[in-house]
Amino acid sequence: MIKFSSLAFILFFSASILIPQSTNKEFRSTWVITWEYINGGSSVEQNKARIRKILDDHVKANMTSVLWQVRQAGTAYYNSSYEPWGEYAGSSYPGFDPLAYATEEAHIRGLELHAWFNVFASQSTAPGAPANEHPEWVCRDASGIAMTTSRALSPGMETCREYLLNVAMEVVRNYDIDGIHLDYARWNEYSNSDKSERFANEKEEQKLPDWAISDEQIKDLEENKAGRYLYDVDHPFSAGVPAGFSSWDEWWRFSVTEYVRKLHDSIQTAKPWVRLSVAALGKYNWSGWQGYGTVYQDAALWFNEGYIDQLTPMHYHWTTGTAFYGMLAGSCPSCWSQFIQPGIAAGRLYSVGPPSYILKDDNIFFRHAEIVSSSRAVNWVDGFQFFSYGSWRDMEYWETAAKTFFN
Repeated sequence: MIKFSSLAFILFFSASILIPQSTNKEFRSTWVITWEYINGGSSVEQNKARIRKILDDHVKANMTSVLWQVRQAGTAYYNSSYEPWGEYAGSSYPGFDPLAYATEEAHIRGLELHAWFNVFASQSTAPGAPANEHPEWVCRDASGIAMTTSRALSPGMETCREYLLNVAMEVVRNYDIDGIHLDYARWNEYSNSDKSERFANEKEEQKLPDWAISDEQIKDLEENKAGRYLYDVDHPFSAGVPAGFSSWDEWWRFSVTEYVRKLHDSIQTAKPWVRLSVAALGKYNWSGWQGYGTVYQDAALWFNEGYIDQLTPMHYHWTTGTAFYGMLAGSCPSCWSQFIQPGIAAGRLYSVGPPSYILKDDNIFFRHAEIVSSSRAVNWVDGFQFFSYGSWRDMEYWETAAKTFFN
C-alpha cells in the first residue's frame, strides 16, 4: 500500500505539471552591440571567449536576459540567406555563427536571448545589402531625391516591408531565440539640409546610437519638414496623400504599424513563445522629439492592441529616480501611464530603459539604484534594459548590482 505522504507527493507532482508554472520574473538586461561581442580581426576562439564573458557578466549581476544585436545597417551577424555579413565581423563569415553560439551559451546560463534587429535603418551599400540591391526602397525628400547618408528604407513600401518581415522570420525560424527586439521601427529623422547631413556624418564617425539626436537636429526637423525623407518612389510628395488616408501623418504611422502587426502575426503562427518587443522613443507623443509625431511610431497603439508582447522605451531623457517615476506614472499628460492602460490591463510587459551611457559620462552611475527603486514603485513595470553593456563593463558594475537592487 502506498503511504499517504507518497500519494500526496504524486498528486502534487502531477498537478504541478498540469498547472502552468509562474513566469513572474523581472526582466533584467543590457543591450549588447555588435562591436562589443565580435571583431573581424580576432580569432574564432577570441570572439567566442568575448561572448562567454558578456553572458557571464550578466549572470554575475543576477540579470535574466540579453538584447543581442544581430542586424545592423542592412547587414547580418548570423548566417543569413538575405544579407551580407556586417563590417564588425570583417564583412565575411567569421568562422562560426555568432547568434547560434550566443543563444546556446545564454541558455546554458539560464539567460533569455532576444535578437536585436535594426529594421528600417540601412546605411550599408555593400553588395547584398538592401540599399545596394534595392535603391528604390531608400527614402526620398519632397523633391524625389534619395538619401545619401544614414540611409533608411521606406516603411511605406509593401515590397520593402515584406522583405524585412522575411529577414526577421528567418531568424525566428532558424534560431532558438526567446524574442525579437525591434529597434528603428519608425521613419527616419533626417532631412536634405546641410545641418542634417553634418549631423548624420558625426553620428557615423562617432558611432552614436541610432536614436541620438541634437537640439539643432530637432529644430531642423521642425523647420524643414518639406525637406525630410518621408516619401518614396511609390508615394512621392507630388502625388499627394495616399488614397484612403486623411493626411500624410496618418499614412506614415499606418506604414510602420503594418510592419509590426504583420511580423507579430507571423511570429505567433511560427513560434508563439517568441516574444516581440519594440524599442520606442522615450517620449510617446509629447515634446519636440517623440515617437508619435516626429518619427510616426505609435508604440502605445501596438502595446494596447497586442501587436507587440513587450514595450521597451528608451528613457534617455531622465537621470534621477524622481524623474523616472514622473515620466512613467506621475503628472500627466507628459507620462506613459495615461496612454497604455489597455495594454497594462491585458498583462503585456513594459520594461524601463535607463541611459547607462549618460550616467557613466556624467559620473552619476550610482543613480541606477534609485532609478530601479522608483520604477519598481510603478506596479506595471516589469523590468529593465540598460544601454548598453559597454557602460556596465567599463564601470565593473555587475557585483554591485547583484548585491544591491538585483540581489
